[in-house]
Amino acid sequence: MPFSIDKLLKARGFKALCKQSTFDFIKTEDQDFFYLLLKSYYFRRVLRDVLFIQKIGEADKNLIREKWGKVADEYIAKIEELGILLKKNGLLIAQFSLSDMGTIFEWFIAKYLSEELSLETMVDVKLKNLEFGGDIDVVARVGTKLVMIECKESPPNNISVAELKSILDRVNYLKPDSFILLIDTTLSVKRNILDNIKWILHDEPQRCREGVYRVKDNYYIITAKRNILQNLAVAINLVA
Repeated sequence: MPFSIDKLLKARGFKALCKQSTFDFIKTEDQDFFYLLLKSYYFRRVLRDVLFIQKIGEADKNLIREKWGKVADEYIAKIEELGILLKKNGLLIAQFSLSDMGTIFEWFIAKYLSEELSLETMVDVKLKNLEFGGDIDVVARVGTKLVMIECKESPPNNISVAELKSILDRVNYLKPDSFILLIDTTLSVKRNILDNIKWILHDEPQRCREGVYRVKDNYYIITAKRNILQNLAVAINLVA
């Protein structure tokens, strides 16, 4: 292969020391089913609430129903079917923690990029000589271009200015051809994300369409407004 992620990283002076090769949260035979469920924003939200609560009783189910409506019972049943919830002493006990939601979301995004957009991807990449700390959530190759993707599945008000600055410092050091900040929310990102990005980069984010914003020509902020995967595809097409 004339181009690969490894070669594009090497050209920038980096080497991938570690990258996620397997996804063992869900049985292999159930992973395609899980992936299809994750395409629903409401399923992702119900799953996040389940992992946050950990021990689900009837009162907890009522809280989830109040937030997400009729789909809550269906999705809780699917989560149990997948083995993420196990019954014990009248409760449904989560087998993962809320911190695992980030890994699940990264896997979901990488699977979409590789299987539906036919892109080479790496997940949870640790790089030798990478300053400013942290791993790279997802790296994708679009032709000869290297795309760095930061995945955030928590609400935008959980992303501080300091965290944004750290992410952008890492982007500036890696120097990908494009950077995508992917935030799994339908909430407004103007105050917590767009205004802070503008302050850090001294550049006004431009709205390409609902849920897709462009900064400094090759930086994109993507949200789940409309559909997060469709929005991501728009950004990838702009990169290409």
